[in-house]
Order: sequence, then C-alpha cells, then structure tokens
Amino acid sequence: MMSLRSLVQVVFLASLVLTHSASAAERWTIPLTERNWQDIKVPGIAENRYQIRDQVLKVQSDNSVSFRYFKLPASIQRPDFVSWSWKVDSFSEVVPQTVAGRDDRPLAIHIWFDDGSDKSLFGNLGTLFGYPKVGHLLTYVWGADDAVGSVLQNPHYEKGKLIILVGDQGKTGEWSKVTRDIVRDYRRAFGTSPDMSDLRYIAVSADSDDLDGHSVGAVRSLSLKSSNRLAAKASNSGTQ
Repeated sequence: MMSLRSLVQVVFLASLVLTHSASAAERWTIPLTERNWQDIKVPGIAENRYQIRDQVLKVQSDNSVSFRYFKLPASIQRPDFVSWSWKVDSFSEVVPQTVAGRDDRPLAIHIWFDDGSDKSLFGNLGTLFGYPKVGHLLTYVWGADDAVGSVLQNPHYEKGKLIILVGDQGKTGEWSKVTRDIVRDYRRAFGTSPDMSDLRYIAVSADSDDLDGHSVGAVRSLSLKSSNRLAAKASNSGTQ
C-alpha cells in the first residue's frame, strides 16, 4: 500500500505536469521558401526584387514597391506573438510615414486580419487580380523619421496602423531580433481586442517609389507563438 508521503509526491508531480501542459506555448516557424509565398504588385509601379535563399528573404527596392505575403495554414491556431530577425544593408533616406506619396520605407513586416472585410488592399482592382481580402492590418516599420514606438495612421488604408520600431538612427548591416505581442499592439492601435482566429497573412515589403529611392534589406527566423493565454481567458470566462 502506498504511504501518505508517496501519495503526496505523486499528486505533486501530477500537478506539475498539468500546469506545464496548460501553460506550454505552441510555436510555428514560417517557412521561407519560394513556393510558400506570393507577390502583390501595386498597379502601375515597378516591383521590388525578392530572393529567398537558406531561409532568408531578401528584398531590394529601386524606385519600386510591392509585397510578398504568406497565407497562414489552418493548423496555426490563434497565435498572439510574432518574432523575426531583420536587417537593412542600405537605404536612401528615412521619412515621416503619415503623408501619402512621401512615405517610403526600407523594410516592413505586416500582420493582416481578414475580419469580414470584402475589400482587398487596392479596392476593386485588387479584387480583380485575386489579392487577399484584408480588414484591419498592423505594419511594423524599419526606418522612419518618426518617434520609435509611435503608432501612426496608415495614410493609404483606413483600417491600417503603423508601429515604428526603428527610426532614423537605425544601423545598417546588423541583424536585430524582434518579438511583438500582437494582441497588445492591436489594442494600442485600434482600441479594441482582436479575434486572433482572423489572422490570415504575414507580409514583407519595402517602399522606395515615392522619392526615387533605393534600399536593400532581409528577414529571417519568422515565427508565430501561441502563449495559450487566450484559451485560458476563454476557459475562465466560461466557468464564471
């Protein structure tokens, strides 16, 4: 027969396993291969040049702009953190991001939500080209003449917000790692909580067409993570 001390030890170990299982985060690495990504062209403007090699996505922009995007598979369930590493090797200049027609940037990461919108990024023309439908969107910017950490209105899209991560003092040629709490950033940007099941796409872009500029940048180690806090919150709400 099991002693009282042994029984206490078993119960304690079991509680540790249950706690670990409930709090364990899930992480998904986004594959950086040519077959997994698609391009979005801006009508009437030259495209960026993208190259994927050894799990690094390189983007060169020469008086051009375009997006390369990845559609998240159904197996990625309600992620709330995004991580990546990025660097910019060269750029012409950094400018404020709130004036349409003068808002070039050497590198950006975009989080796109399909929250019931019937619009693509370029309206009816984008729908004709088969571009994905996008509702709210967050854009993380490398290189801007705006305060680092500021949240700005996207001048091209009513439901879009820009978050400046690197300002005019960004160092070229150096990789830096970024981890962002998507839920927190969304709340700061839009004043409400997102439904993370609406997260559909991640995109990378550079923009140099407004000021006849040039930039070279790269992204690697792109991943999403679910901390399970959203599931835990829903569970707790259901028991009250």
